[in-house]
Amino acid sequence: MTAGSHAIKTGILADARLRRRKDLADLTCDAVLALLLLLFIAPIAWMIVLSFQSDRAIISMFWELDLTLDNVTAILADDQPFRAQLANSLVIVAGTVVLCGIASTLAAYGLSKLRLPWWLTATVGASCAVVPMLPPMALVPGFYVTLIQTGLLGSLAGLIILNTILNLPFATLLMKIGFDEIPPALQEAASIDGASEARSFWTIMLPLVTPSLITSSLFTAIMTWNEFLMGLTMTSGGTTSPLSVGIASLVQPYEVRWGQLSAVGSLAVVPIMIASVLASKRIIAGMTRGSVK
Repeated sequence: MTAGSHAIKTGILADARLRRRKDLADLTCDAVLALLLLLFIAPIAWMIVLSFQSDRAIISMFWELDLTLDNVTAILADDQPFRAQLANSLVIVAGTVVLCGIASTLAAYGLSKLRLPWWLTATVGASCAVVPMLPPMALVPGFYVTLIQTGLLGSLAGLIILNTILNLPFATLLMKIGFDEIPPALQEAASIDGASEARSFWTIMLPLVTPSLITSSLFTAIMTWNEFLMGLTMTSGGTTSPLSVGIASLVQPYEVRWGQLSAVGSLAVVPIMIASVLASKRIIAGMTRGSVK
């Protein structure tokens, strides 16, 4: 065997070893991701299964499969508040997403593209960074008094405003990152062509920040859907409260209705999961903007 053929054979063997190592690394990565996905899905799948189990089978010491629709029919009965609470949550989420989306987009555009005084930009930026770190319980007394004085205590409009205030700082920062990634040359070109500030924003800037807007809207929807403290303290319960408060009402001092608790929990989890899956590509695009220059 000549030296040249020996070198070629050695190179082929080395490439084969590298491919095997790469395949093994890919297989290990896939296995780890599959395990993590299973750990994430298992509790949700188990909750859905329990929602169709009788309470006797749930608390039994041994595994029993006693499928029933009693839990679902119980929470959807006319004498139960869960249908009204589900409608309340949907209205609150929709109102908060719309209001927060409009406010955060306009605020982020002003911070990113308009020549505002430095002290105003610094104040708004600092507020957006500090407000999310405040404990929500510390804000309850001020919010409560404000809603009483404005006549919005116990109303859906009041909860929409409160959720907008709580989610607006992060949404504004996220939208600002999206606007910062737009080259200034586009805005300058539109100005040279005679486009007004409003037309430049509507026809050029807004379409380009759509991934960031979808990401911030979904984040706002998830946080609003899961919000509990304001719904508990700013409503009188029952049909006036959101679904998150209704779930907690099933945990009583002397009784826990596990089947109904699982059914309502499934009702609360599934819509957000579906929305997250449908918007996953937009979420990734919005969250990775600004990470690569």
